[in-house]
Amino acid sequence: MVSAQSAAVSINNEPHHRRLLYTNDLRLWDVALPPGQSTPPFVHEYDVATVVIGDGTLNIQRSGEQLSPPSPNARGSVIVAQHTGAAAPYRIENTGTTDYRALEIENMHEAKQTPPFVISDIALKPGDAEAMHQHTGATLIILISGALEQGGIGGEEPVRIQQPGQWLALPRFQGHTVAPVGAGGAHVIEIEVR
Repeated sequence: MVSAQSAAVSINNEPHHRRLLYTNDLRLWDVALPPGQSTPPFVHEYDVATVVIGDGTLNIQRSGEQLSPPSPNARGSVIVAQHTGAAAPYRIENTGTTDYRALEIENMHEAKQTPPFVISDIALKPGDAEAMHQHTGATLIILISGALEQGGIGGEEPVRIQQPGQWLALPRFQGHTVAPVGAGGAHVIEIEVR
């Protein structure tokens, strides 16, 4: 395993991972893998929550061993892998006919709580009233489908997102509201880093 990990590149240098956000609490990566392409081996050093945005059929290897048979990934699914203190090399290959896209959220905290993330899968129906709630940790709101309006942050104007994969970052201890926009409702995933 030492040789496999030493041959792996840092996630910072893996060309299919594009860093979108880096804070004291988390790093956010946009992962895009066209059909027929694969990543070089790369290392995950921190606990990671992967939110699948686009389809694709992945063959995933960890430390050189296949994790499971290649399978399609369901849009909106969330996969959590714990790596803090046990860094592991990965290689992913898209063997499908459609693009694979995901957002990976890394928990940058050294002292971990278990579980490292609080994950909320929220389906908002058309006409649902806005729901106010609060998170104690830094949180990402990721739109899977529909359109969403988020508000309640320090009297700021509400923010609307309407493209799958769009995201909003919330600081720790911040109350906010979410409400669907339009006739289609909204499906959103909230990932809170603990």
